[in-house]
Amino acid sequence: MCGIIGYSGPKQPLPILLAGLSRLEYRGYDSAGIAITDGKNLIIEKKQGKLQVLKDHLSDKKINGNIGIGHTRWATHGVPSDENAHPHYDNNQDFAIIHNGIIENYDEMKEELLKEDYQFESETDTEVVAVELSKRWTGNLLETVCQVAKDLDGTYALVVTTVKQPDTIVAGRMMSPLVLGVGEGEVFLASDSAAILEHTNKMIFLENGDFVEIKDGNYELFDINMNKISREIQEIDWEVSEAEKSGHDHFMYKEILEQAEVIERTITGRLEVGSEEIPVDLKQAKGFEKIWIVACGTAYHAGLFGKDLFEKVLGVSVSVELASEFRYREPIVGENDLAIVISQSGETMDTIAATELLKENNAHVLALVNVVGSSLARMADSVLYLHVGPEIGVASTKAYLGMLVGQLLLAKHWDESSKIETTFEEIKQLPSLIKETLKCESEIKEISKSINNHKDIYFIGRGLDYALAAEGALKLKEISYLHAEALAAGELKHGTLALIEDGTPVIVTASQHHLLDKTTSNVQEVKARGAFVIAIGNNSSKKLQDISNDYVTLPEASEMLSTIVSIIPLQFIAYHVANLNGESIDQPRNLAKSVTVE
Repeated sequence: MCGIIGYSGPKQPLPILLAGLSRLEYRGYDSAGIAITDGKNLIIEKKQGKLQVLKDHLSDKKINGNIGIGHTRWATHGVPSDENAHPHYDNNQDFAIIHNGIIENYDEMKEELLKEDYQFESETDTEVVAVELSKRWTGNLLETVCQVAKDLDGTYALVVTTVKQPDTIVAGRMMSPLVLGVGEGEVFLASDSAAILEHTNKMIFLENGDFVEIKDGNYELFDINMNKISREIQEIDWEVSEAEKSGHDHFMYKEILEQAEVIERTITGRLEVGSEEIPVDLKQAKGFEKIWIVACGTAYHAGLFGKDLFEKVLGVSVSVELASEFRYREPIVGENDLAIVISQSGETMDTIAATELLKENNAHVLALVNVVGSSLARMADSVLYLHVGPEIGVASTKAYLGMLVGQLLLAKHWDESSKIETTFEEIKQLPSLIKETLKCESEIKEISKSINNHKDIYFIGRGLDYALAAEGALKLKEISYLHAEALAAGELKHGTLALIEDGTPVIVTASQHHLLDKTTSNVQEVKARGAFVIAIGNNSSKKLQDISNDYVTLPEASEMLSTIVSIIPLQFIAYHVANLNGESIDQPRNLAKSVTVE
């Protein structure tokens, strides 16, 4: 989950590295560091803390060179510290290495190196690789890196440079993302294309087992046996401004506000029957006997939403699975099954591993991802891109909404009997509906003042509203650090009702008209125990409105679209509660954006 940046070309590396790390800090912010070579010396600077600590440390230093690498860390092996920060180096400081992933056999390697009197300054797995490179130096950096990589168990994106071959960077990947940016006489490396988009939109997404040798702004690709290979250059259509705050205090806030614009892109070209933008057509969909939806975190919550849609339109069983659990059991998957794997980054380690299991069992894999050329996109048999642009805030907002809309589009194209009442014409109006819903912000900002000092907050809903409640609770706890719990409203009386007391905030989403009476009854249960109720619904929910302490009214829309836009007030609640409490919204503690380790 760490962030990697690298540069080779005619420009000074340091400004490029620091700018790239600024765009990658969402991937980890426990420490940061850089290594630059000038042909004779290897300069390594690293500091515990957020990137600004390193920037302040370097502010009065002049570091010139021809190539450089940089890293921002999300700690796995070893606590955040200067010593555990990357880059790591060997005992002679001849090699510098940065790494994303986990080397599972580093203990055994370290034990052998200690027997030979090699020394270690850190607690990390990465330093072991640096020392091993020094020990096994062959006179050629690519050859040495490939030889050492053959003995590594686990996952990695490795980037190495050395004073022994000062014009060269060698990088390779195994299950951790690594992107090569191709410019005019210059080459970039990054964990995420957004980090180098200001320099080039031409990207090569390295695949497992790929290694690249970079010299003087040029590159060559190899496999681990040093056989030359080729990979397609892809052009990314994201704008640089999409990866910037554009004057807002936080990326999360900016990304909430731009949801109308990005959902316009999600639906464009996909609202006509028979659209080639829909990767699995009705005829193929009708042939599936079971659907598996596999995802993690926010994407899993989006899958809960899709389950109801796909069961309704196809009449087949749909199972929503946490990827981290799915891969460790023996699911009964067949060749007539459809697997929908969902991920914003397309690099989530557990989802990738689960996808491998699905493919081994011959299921048809359909990926819903945002990042073009990502690992999941390449693994899948079919891909539906979300087209919501880069999402930098750790707490997903626009990508989650894109996942909901993407699944709705699939369901509508598979809806032979019009079981989903929402029409394509109504879906076309969704961006306008989102704009109207965003107007609730000022109301939510006031509501947030009544709940930000509470330690326990409950989210309830029925049917599709429960799926949104789960996501609303996750958003609140991951950026405000308050305990937030979501449950199906009917389950209150089976335990959780015991925790409701005077003033306990209960947030209820009530967009499902056919479940409104039952939901209102559950709200009356918590009101009877003194709960402070915040409800989200439309004008038809007068009874619920009358018994709620605060009521957020959604614009008029079909039931399905009302459910989708109901997430926007929940996103605003999470944002404004965290902001009132002064929390680090874009960089919540202990979390990173792209979970590329188990």
